Amino acid sequence: MTGQMMTFEVCSGGRITIDLGHCAACESKPCVAVCAVQGGPLVLDEIRGVPTLRWSLDEVKRGGCVECLGCQLECELHGRQAVTTTLPLERFGEYMDTLTEPAVYGREW
Repeated sequence: MTGQMMTFEVCSGGRITIDLGHCAACESKPCVAVCAVQGGPLVLDEIRGVPTLRWSLDEVKRGGCVECLGCQLECELHGRQAVTTTLPLERFGEYMDTLTEPAVYGREW
C-alpha cells in the first residue's frame, strides 16, 4: 500500500488496486460488504473510513481473495468506481479480436 492506493496480488497472478482517495467519500462501502459475504480479505478501517486487508499480503495472494470480482462490480454500481482488477487471461486478446460488437471490457497491456 502506498499513499492513496492499495494494491494486492491474487492467486491467479493478477492484482486488485483500490484508490482509497475515492473510498473516503463513499458512504456505503459496498466493496467491504460484498467481500464480507465471500469471507474475503477486505474489512473496514474504522479510523480512516477506507477498506483495508484483514490478512497479510502473502495470505491474500495464497487464496485469501477468491477473485470473485464482487468488490469491483459493487463499487462500480454503488460506490465511487475505485476498484480495478487486472487478471491474466490467456488468449483474451485473440478472443477480443473476434468480436463483431463493441465490448464492455477492454484490454490492459
